Amino acid sequence: MANHECARCHRLFEKVAFEEVCPTCFAIEEEEFRRIKEFLTQYPGASSNEVMRHTGVSLKTIKRYLREDRLEIVGDNKGFIRCEICGKPINSGYFCDGCYKEGTARKLKERGQGLRSASVSWKDESIPLKKSIQYRSYDTKNKRI
Repeated sequence: MANHECARCHRLFEKVAFEEVCPTCFAIEEEEFRRIKEFLTQYPGASSNEVMRHTGVSLKTIKRYLREDRLEIVGDNKGFIRCEICGKPINSGYFCDGCYKEGTARKLKERGQGLRSASVSWKDESIPLKKSIQYRSYDTKNKRI
């Protein structure tokens, strides 16, 4: 076990596995996700602005949940999140189907190489923030239901 800086509060904590946040922040994030899940269950396809307004969860956190495949954009996302390799708009995750299927994403992950940093900080103020998102559910075998 090694000390690790929490990605959310920047305090040091003992990292046991793959956690990026301390136990306190983890509990906060799980509560935020629960609120998002409940809201989207009641209002499927709500925009990111509606989710932010009704749950109090920041756009940055919502975007991270999209990257983690915990949420998914419904319909055309107009570049809200993009593939880390080719820059193509995607609805969730880090890679488009094409890059993932080609194995490029897996190869980069296995080699531990960094991702294209330009797309991580990509931001276009001309794109409206009205993106419809939904909760993504999985059964116990990690198959989407």
